Amino acid sequence: MKLLNCCTKTLKEFVEPTPKYAILSHTWGVDEVVFKHLNDGNIDHTTMRGWYKIQRSCEQALQDGLEYLWADTVCIDKSSSTELSEAINSMFNWYRDSAVCYAYLCDLPDVSFEASRWFSRGWTLQEMIASRELKFYDKDWRFKGSKADFLDQLYQITGVDPMALQGGNLRLISVARKMSWASNRQTTRPEDIAYSLLGIFGISMPMLYGEGSRAFIRLQEEIVKEFDDQTLFAWRSSIVANYTGLFAQSPADFALSGNIFPCQSGWWTNSQTEPVSVSSRGLRLVAHLQNMEQFAEPTFLLRLNCKRVHFDRRPGERVGIVVAKRFGVGDVYSRTMPNKLLTFQPDFKDEMKTVFALKENHIKEFELMEYCGYWIRTTPLWPTRQTYQLAFVHPSEFWDPVNNMFRRSWLFEHNTPFVLVFRKAACADKTQNCYFIVSMGVERLSRPIENWSKYQMWCGVKFCRAWDLKAEDLDLEVKHPDREDIVAQTQGRGITFAEGEGEGLTLKCYTQLEVVHGQHLFCADLHVKPAQA
Repeated sequence: MKLLNCCTKTLKEFVEPTPKYAILSHTWGVDEVVFKHLNDGNIDHTTMRGWYKIQRSCEQALQDGLEYLWADTVCIDKSSSTELSEAINSMFNWYRDSAVCYAYLCDLPDVSFEASRWFSRGWTLQEMIASRELKFYDKDWRFKGSKADFLDQLYQITGVDPMALQGGNLRLISVARKMSWASNRQTTRPEDIAYSLLGIFGISMPMLYGEGSRAFIRLQEEIVKEFDDQTLFAWRSSIVANYTGLFAQSPADFALSGNIFPCQSGWWTNSQTEPVSVSSRGLRLVAHLQNMEQFAEPTFLLRLNCKRVHFDRRPGERVGIVVAKRFGVGDVYSRTMPNKLLTFQPDFKDEMKTVFALKENHIKEFELMEYCGYWIRTTPLWPTRQTYQLAFVHPSEFWDPVNNMFRRSWLFEHNTPFVLVFRKAACADKTQNCYFIVSMGVERLSRPIENWSKYQMWCGVKFCRAWDLKAEDLDLEVKHPDREDIVAQTQGRGITFAEGEGEGLTLKCYTQLEVVHGQHLFCADLHVKPAQA
């Protein structure tokens, strides 16, 4: 731990034990003095705007009988990833172990106390909670009061419990409530919204700047390992989405979850609740699933072991989330309607079930659960002299050219096929163009679908010549897969293939139902080779 000598303004590194020190809590601004400035003799850091708070902090520390000061601007060499990681993982303890913390509110008295930027930043949350002795100063370093003086006001502004502000055991407070404290705070770097919460949850993890919002997912994975507390899943997103995982995207999702606390499920019935665990398939839970019959698809209320504590609560009331089953991968579920939390009265006659729930929506750019998705996974590698190019697709409104995929809702009325039309780049017969037409489709045989055996998949390949083929000119037989020359042959369970010949080439199409990152896709693989003589 590096500390700044308040007299000499030089840094000194200490290992345990460290001397008593003061610590600075502030928000970063322009022209900050940082570690490299302090150690560069060619820079007069005392003329920089950020030096004022360092200088006044040192003067105040000396008045308080302290020789050393810690400030994140000058005491961390951020060019060292090892030192930065150690500092972030240790910072909560460094604030808690300090003799006094000076909170410099640089916008006071220009704004009211509660409107200060200091209350909106991510890092200052843990600094406010961790510091045992906290003193507030305005922009001219005038003392405004201590944390003890403002205890009730700080509770009103931040929502942080007085118990926590006074150094109480944070493990007594639910995960959702602690997340709610950070719901309205921001950080400059997206990773820091997770890293700034490490101390509050008593968790250490590697710093990976560049991972973005993935840091918050990693934080929740660590929380699952450390806390048996399902309030972690009792969040509500302001963004309405069809399907997502059980993990929140940011602390903002917990803005309305500060009154949710864990509870034991059926302690009087001798039912045992297993802890949640993280696996490659998702989160493993043992939970009650209540069938929600009003939905066409298999949808359930997943009952969480937590409750909402409020003025009008009813005895025994619990909180649950809505999940939808992802077919064909065992008992795997995604959260649906993530903008809602439902309440229910538990019925412990229902058996508890082991389920897996996705942590997050891995394929964030699009959602496939309610779609028939056909992914053109591999495209033909045409011989150089007989190159064919994709001329057009049909229906074009369902084509995603970026991901080589057709997507159409299962509710779509017409079961027309998906068609790819390849045209020869340089046809020998200039009066006619050469085309390979690949068609594929799938029919759902029941609703709601109970399993993925309830479908019929087919594909077809044709070669033809035409002057200028367009979508409306496609041969009708392509649109009716019951014809013998179009219906795919079956090659093993769930695999279909079809082939067509022309211009000395054989084009073959294989289709099969696949699971890609927990999502079902019908995949088509196209291959070409010279026709057999």
